[in-house]
Amino acid sequence: MSPIVKFGIVFAIAYLAQCLFAFKQIKAFNTAFQAFHKRGKVVTGRKSGRINAGTVILFLVDNNGVILDGTMMQGFSVFAKFKPLTKFNGQHLMSLNKEHELVKKEYHMTRKAIENARELFIRHKTGAMQDESMSPVSPF
Repeated sequence: MSPIVKFGIVFAIAYLAQCLFAFKQIKAFNTAFQAFHKRGKVVTGRKSGRINAGTVILFLVDNNGVILDGTMMQGFSVFAKFKPLTKFNGQHLMSLNKEHELVKKEYHMTRKAIENARELFIRHKTGAMQDESMSPVSPF
């Protein structure tokens, strides 16, 4: 077997493994989102990273924007899993800016994901969301 064929086979196996793991990660996101969605309104925040670990945050909020529960997925690879993020419970999402004491203590990619969730929540509340079907705040 030629080296080119061997390389092609290894590449195909690696690609299929990547697809499988990505599918599992998407399934984990959907499972976490649906679990929160069953309990109420969900706000998502994300910050993708190329060199740094990417972060996805889900906040369960009440009608006033007070955080009832949270979870976060952070990591470099498809092996990242959701972990509870309860330190923000009871905080108003609108108050979580970069100057907030709890936000300052977080990893910089987590801070950016929290800021993204806050911005999207504000845009949704003010009616600035263009396409409600793609809204990261569900269901208002």
